[in-house]
Amino acid sequence: MQRITSLLNLRIASLSSRGALNIILLASWALLTSINSGPPLRAQGGPADITADEVNIVARQLWCPLCGGALRLDSCELKACDQMKEVIAIKLEEGEDAQAIKAYFLEQYGPQVLGEPPRQGFNWLAWILPVVAVAGGGIFLWSRLQRMSRPLRQTPGKAPGVEVDEHERRLDEELAHYD
Repeated sequence: MQRITSLLNLRIASLSSRGALNIILLASWALLTSINSGPPLRAQGGPADITADEVNIVARQLWCPLCGGALRLDSCELKACDQMKEVIAIKLEEGEDAQAIKAYFLEQYGPQVLGEPPRQGFNWLAWILPVVAVAGGGIFLWSRLQRMSRPLRQTPGKAPGVEVDEHERRLDEELAHYD
């Protein structure tokens, strides 16, 4: 390391003052262009232009992909969800609307981030079957209640008292048989 430093010092000392000045100017120009070629600096307001409420409006429409759909993004405390909220803030600053942001997260994490199955293809069953089940259960209960509220029909020609007498007669006969 010392050798490299001494070689650089000898090289700079051997250059004329004009050559050293040119190297310093070239290095300064390279430094300034590398700083200016990066992304533009934020406006004076910075991220404060987008409030936490604006971020949470979008975050309430999304679900945490790591919690298995148990928590909304605005209430999840995982670090990944905090990073997702930061992405929402950046996208809102860039002027994207909520639908574009939801489409971005849908592409990144899949349909579970929306908290509901997409309404297409086989997933329609997830929307239709609960309605069919509730309607079918209601019809079933209604028909059972109707049957329970009707009086029992009597068969013509037989009186309830006659059947009892017939049974009693047969019972008496069989008991007499054992005496």
